[in-house]
Amino acid sequence: MQADTPIRWWPIVLCALAVLLDGYDAQMFAMAIPLMAKEFGVMPTAFAPAASASLAGMAVGALFLSPLADRFGRRSLLVVSLVLFGAATLLAMLSSGPFEMTLWRLIAGCGFGATVPVTIGICAEYAPAGRRVSIATLAASGFAIGASSAGLITPLLAAHWGWRGMFAYGGILPLVIAALVAHGIPNTRPAAAPALEQAGHVRAPVGAPRLGLIFATGTWRRTVLLWLLNALNLFANYGVTSWLPTLLVQNGWSLPDASRVMSVLVIGALTGCIFVSRCVDRGRIALGFGAAYLVATLSLALCATNPNGFWVWAGLLVMYAFGAIGTSLTHAPLATILYDEEARSTGVGWANGVGRAGSLFGPLGLAWLMSQKLPPTQVLGVLMVPMLACAACVLMLAWVLRGESRAAAGEAASQQA
Repeated sequence: MQADTPIRWWPIVLCALAVLLDGYDAQMFAMAIPLMAKEFGVMPTAFAPAASASLAGMAVGALFLSPLADRFGRRSLLVVSLVLFGAATLLAMLSSGPFEMTLWRLIAGCGFGATVPVTIGICAEYAPAGRRVSIATLAASGFAIGASSAGLITPLLAAHWGWRGMFAYGGILPLVIAALVAHGIPNTRPAAAPALEQAGHVRAPVGAPRLGLIFATGTWRRTVLLWLLNALNLFANYGVTSWLPTLLVQNGWSLPDASRVMSVLVIGALTGCIFVSRCVDRGRIALGFGAAYLVATLSLALCATNPNGFWVWAGLLVMYAFGAIGTSLTHAPLATILYDEEARSTGVGWANGVGRAGSLFGPLGLAWLMSQKLPPTQVLGVLMVPMLACAACVLMLAWVLRGESRAAAGEAASQQA
């Protein structure tokens, strides 16, 4: 789409609604666990495999299903993914115990793991080049909004229909959105083009495997750095969101206060992703991401000092969400400018899948630190290490992109001469 072409907002709105389901689903399942444990007569920890199965399924869907969009069309795969996710969530209502729930969560995760990369690819397709990252990030921020809405909706659903009501809402919505997508978004897939047609990018000849494109001569460095960035960031984020209430309670907080302070994360996440995406659209990748990661590192360092007061902690968590969660919402949109159309869903999908794989180890890593009897605030302080590593990765990525741009400019000048 050219920069002066009007934006077609309806496909972007549908994509944002699809991503919103991810946020709702993540929070919904966490809130449903105590109710399911009570009904089935098991400990809440019995559903830990089901929680991990959802993340594992998302990694599988992102890695192996989302690349199919580059071959068969983005709308087609988005509809299939939403139907798979919605149907598995509805069928999970029939579960009679943790084992069956684990299977359904694995299948649902596969569906949704493919949904997010494809929606980002669609947003990139309908956004002007100069605003591509900002608009794709706007859609990706639906995750934070969906997670926040779950805190308001699920108590009402649970009061009337129990945990099954929470699942019913989370299963019906994807089917409704799938129907809207089927009639509201044209089915497009990238056309093949000669290889190396654009400087710094790689285009695929007919029949070329899409995965090979993201490791081609002109793209393998950016691919590796993007994967490291995703994995390290989500390692920290999922570690924090999984254990922060527990750490705060161990530090002397009441559970209601710990839950309330978690609600401020959405404020930092939304402002962070807006700031970072605007910087990226202006070509300032190092400034946007680097500054955000340093803010997150500073917040964790201050948390390690064990400050006093609800509002002090709220401010520090807003800072953390600004730097860590806000940047994670911008990773997939960043991938849309690193790859051309015929490899875009593959590039976004594999970056997202590797990040999801990293997220599996975040809760386990923090659990291990907690088992070593570290003070709760020091457990949070340790996460400064992956945040600083993320800052290093993004600085190297900006350096690689500048080097590729200079090489392309030099090659163009020599050809003209």
